[in-house]
Amino acid sequence: MGIARGAIFLSVLKLTTIFVFVFFCIVAAPSYIIANEPLYRTAWVVGCGVIPISYVVYCTSPFVTSIRVRLPPFARGSAEALKRFARGAPPTTPLDVSMLSFIGKPRVSSVMLGELRPVRRRFGLVNYSRDAAAINAKRKWWRFRAVREFNIQTGNDARVKAGWVWRDFAGALEKRNQEKTTA
Repeated sequence: MGIARGAIFLSVLKLTTIFVFVFFCIVAAPSYIIANEPLYRTAWVVGCGVIPISYVVYCTSPFVTSIRVRLPPFARGSAEALKRFARGAPPTTPLDVSMLSFIGKPRVSSVMLGELRPVRRRFGLVNYSRDAAAINAKRKWWRFRAVREFNIQTGNDARVKAGWVWRDFAGALEKRNQEKTTA
């Protein structure tokens, strides 16, 4: 599945579950209450709206749709220069990680390569995380919290423009993580 098709599918899935939630919790449940239906039936109707949206939000929130690497000028010159840069990328390499928000709208998080740590969380749905406490402390109270967990999938290079670059980055992240845990 290509990047665009996957993002479109997730967006439609999220919007559909929002409509299901609205129907069951805002339209159907109040009508059950007004009709004096038994409480367990009303609870079932509310559950029909809450369970799908909870599942979709939990399972799809960490999925990354694209990663853009802000390359230094010397790495843009040739494929060989890009390969050299990718093999020894510094931890300060800026990345723009695109994900889908709760309503299916693109959300971009700016991350330094060195901030990412390989992890296994949420039953395998999250494979990279970062410490966002310092970023969240600086944010205004009304702004969304910084994204901490990511699911970055690899393997289908036919759909991306230089997918091998992320494999080199992931190898470097894994190596740094092993060095920190053994030190």
